[in-house]
Amino acid sequence: MAKKLGNDYLVWVESSTAGTYALVKGQQTVSISRDAASIDTTTKDDAGYGTSAPGLKSLKLSLDTIPNLPDASGYTRLETLCNASPQAPFNIQIRKGGATGGTSDVVFAGSVYGNISSTEFGQNDAVKAKVEFSAAAAPTTDILG
Repeated sequence: MAKKLGNDYLVWVESSTAGTYALVKGQQTVSISRDAASIDTTTKDDAGYGTSAPGLKSLKLSLDTIPNLPDASGYTRLETLCNASPQAPFNIQIRKGGATGGTSDVVFAGSVYGNISSTEFGQNDAVKAKVEFSAAAAPTTDILG
C-alpha cells in the first residue's frame, strides 16, 4: 500500500508575473485547518437535543520554514508580501510533486493574506520562521486529503 509523504507537498508563491509561481525554499511543515461555524437549527420539536448545520468555513494554513537564502522569488517574495502595508491578498499554491511539482500537481490554490507570526533566533540553531495564511476568498482548488 502506498503512503502519502508530507515531503512531497510544498508551498509555491505567485511571482510578480500573474500565473507564474516559485517554490519557497527551506520548508519544513505545511498544515491546513478548516473550521465551520455552527448554525443553530434547534426547535422545540427536537426532543431535548440541540441540532445544527455547518456554517461558513474558516481556512487557515501554516508554513514552518528555515529560510534557505538567497531565494528572491520564493521566501524573500513571500516575506515582502506578508510585510506589505497595507496588506493585500496574494496567491499561493500547494503542489504535491515535491520541488519539481508542476501545475498538474496543484492540490490547493487560493488567494490569501499572509503574516510572519514568529521568527526564532536560537543559540546554535538555524533561524526559523512561521508564516500563517488566512483565506482572502474561497480556494480555487482544494483537493487536499
